[in-house]
Amino acid sequence: MKDAASGHNSCAGFTLVEVIVTLLAAGILSVIFLNFMGTALDFSWKSIEIVTSDAETEGKIEEIIAYYTSRINDDPGTALSSVVSKYNGQSSNGVLVTTEYIGFDAGGNEMNPPPSVSHVLKITAKGQGNALVTILTDSRDDGDPAVRY
Repeated sequence: MKDAASGHNSCAGFTLVEVIVTLLAAGILSVIFLNFMGTALDFSWKSIEIVTSDAETEGKIEEIIAYYTSRINDDPGTALSSVVSKYNGQSSNGVLVTTEYIGFDAGGNEMNPPPSVSHVLKITAKGQGNALVTILTDSRDDGDPAVRY
C-alpha cells in the first residue's frame, strides 16, 4: 500500500526474519543465564552452612568468656584451670575447643611454658568455617573489684 503523497509504503513493523532472530537470541541467552543460575543455587547452601558454623563458633567463645568471667570473680587463682578442665577438647554443634597455656618471649614470639608457670591461656574454637582465638589471663587479685560481663 503506497502513500499517495510520499510514495512510501505505509506498513510499519518487523519482518518475520527479525522476529525469529530476536526469539532465538533471547532463547540462547536465557539458557546461558539459567545454567549459571542453577550452578549458583547448587552451591548456595555452603554459604549458609559456613555462616551458621561461624555463629556457633562465636557463641562458644562468648560462652567461654562468660564462664571465665564468673570464675575469675569467684576465685582468680583457679579461673584458668577451671576453663581448661571444662572446655578443653569439648566438641559441640560442630565446634571443637582446644586450650593451651602460652607465654611470650622478649621478642613477642609465642612459646609454650609449663602450665604451672604460665598466666596466659589461649583458647581456639574451630568450626567448619573459621577458627576463633581468644586469650585469657589470670591477672586479677582477690582484692580487685568484680568484672561484669
